[in-house]
Amino acid sequence: EAPAPNSKRREIGDEAIWSLSTAKSGNGVEQLRDNNINTFWQSDGGQPHLINIQFLRKIKVQELAIYIDFKTDESYTPSKMSVRIGTSFYDLQEITQVDLEEPSGWYIFPLNTKNHKNKVQKDYVRTMFVQLAVLQNQHSGRDTHIRQIKIFGPRESFAKGLQLPNFTSVEMLQYSCIR
Repeated sequence: EAPAPNSKRREIGDEAIWSLSTAKSGNGVEQLRDNNINTFWQSDGGQPHLINIQFLRKIKVQELAIYIDFKTDESYTPSKMSVRIGTSFYDLQEITQVDLEEPSGWYIFPLNTKNHKNKVQKDYVRTMFVQLAVLQNQHSGRDTHIRQIKIFGPRESFAKGLQLPNFTSVEMLQYSCIR
């Protein structure tokens, strides 16, 4: 089941500018973000294959979720991936790297801020730029397929100190903000 917004997180992908290192015609950002696991981004060139997610201001980012399917895509499926954050292309720092063995389904990268002892301090990172890098594919494949991607930030409570109810359902959250 696809990760979805809830009372603790919201999908923030529509607030971003998306770009790809390369893409085959008809298999780009639109297919990556169309909520359809039957469509996909297909890279077209040398590795690493990059998905760049750029925000216009610093924003809290909590999770990055991708849908990949080894059964369908075989050697096009990523096997080694890296998530990097920063303010632009030029100051990116890797915050996690994973190795995947024939993955199928949603894979979630939790993004959090750690202190100097490597303990989680906050369940989000503040950043302007997130980059997902496909470093290697299954069975030494060249191009990659990623079927869907979602990016989530924490849902902010604007009712602190106002004695408003703490709504938890998506239907009622629309009433949790005074304009």
